[in-house]
Amino acid sequence: MNTAYTYTGTHIAIIPVTLLTLLYLFETWLICKKNASSKVENLKKFLLIQDAAVFISTLYTDFFTKDWIRTNLKPGDNFDVIPGVLKIYHLENTGAVWGMMKGQIPLFLICTIVIMAGCIAILVRIPAEKKYGALHVALSLVLSGAVGNMIDRIGKQSVTDFIFFHIINFPIFNYADICVVVAVFLLLFLFLFAYKDDDLSFISFGRKNADKNKTDSSESEEKEKLS
Repeated sequence: MNTAYTYTGTHIAIIPVTLLTLLYLFETWLICKKNASSKVENLKKFLLIQDAAVFISTLYTDFFTKDWIRTNLKPGDNFDVIPGVLKIYHLENTGAVWGMMKGQIPLFLICTIVIMAGCIAILVRIPAEKKYGALHVALSLVLSGAVGNMIDRIGKQSVTDFIFFHIINFPIFNYADICVVVAVFLLLFLFLFAYKDDDLSFISFGRKNADKNKTDSSESEEKEKLS
């Protein structure tokens, strides 16, 4: 196929944006490694920078791919990447992931906002420990995927999908969907195999209050005994 595709400044900008994000992440890691005096504070800073790096790079990649599709292909246009297996197919999807529940945009926006709020609340509460690095990545991927598709729904009432596995006739999806699905599988692995119940105690907002009440109660009992 000899079609000449258009690349705008927005498309080309993905290269420096991604490189600068990775460079900033690496520089922050070096700074944190040198300053061992405040190890916990540095690790927390590094994890937050990692969150920003994952979020920005994946969100921009999602924006870049969708914009390239809309610039070069009309809805319904397609071409083979791997004949008989993988195809690029421009579809404007008014549903959720893989085209499910079409036309329910207000419901999707509410669900997206709830998911984003939950992810941010957990990210803020995660202890500054190395073992939670993968959890930071997973939640950042969920956020970027959710925001990427939400921007489409708010801006043009539909989501641009374009990846089509023709060999299995799988529903057409996009890069943001990939981020969310990868994040979900990573979260399942972490919760089932990597973390113990105590490792995830910070997620339970009620448990923290219960522990505090239990501590206060114990202190009161000790004071009564002493008096």
